[in-house]
Amino acid sequence: MNRPKLISIALWAAIVSGIAWQKTAFAQQYLWGASATASSGVEGGSQGSLLRTRTRLRLGGDVRIDEAPDNIVAFGLLAEVEPRAGLGADARFVRTVGERFIVDAGVLGILAPASLYGACAGLTYRLPIARRAQAVLGPEMDVYFLGTDLPDGTVFWELRFQGGFRVDL
Repeated sequence: MNRPKLISIALWAAIVSGIAWQKTAFAQQYLWGASATASSGVEGGSQGSLLRTRTRLRLGGDVRIDEAPDNIVAFGLLAEVEPRAGLGADARFVRTVGERFIVDAGVLGILAPASLYGACAGLTYRLPIARRAQAVLGPEMDVYFLGTDLPDGTVFWELRFQGGFRVDL
């Protein structure tokens, strides 16, 4: 066999083997999480008096992309359990700050039996308790400025402390 033909065969063999050994490329993957928290604290408004706020349970979920895991979109169902019952929902943008601290901001609404709509912001500390589970705790601030449960001309606020658990699915 002549030398140019041998070089050509070797080149084609190298190309075919290189293609065969390529790793499969994957697209972005969604990373999911779930959480359950309870919170309570103090509330106030333009009347100036401080009261204990309603105790609230939150069942939530979150999603992030593996290429930008510090940016998270979270959503939750809210249940006020005492002194009277109420149901609502929230949606938040969450950002990881450091290894264990999380900040969030978003909108929330209590939908029944009367409505309250507003904005929320919080700081959460995640304490690892297992490979995919964390205890979560931290303050949250809610400000309500619309709704049928809001007295006229009043801005109603709550400063809450929350605690619970979160798992990576």
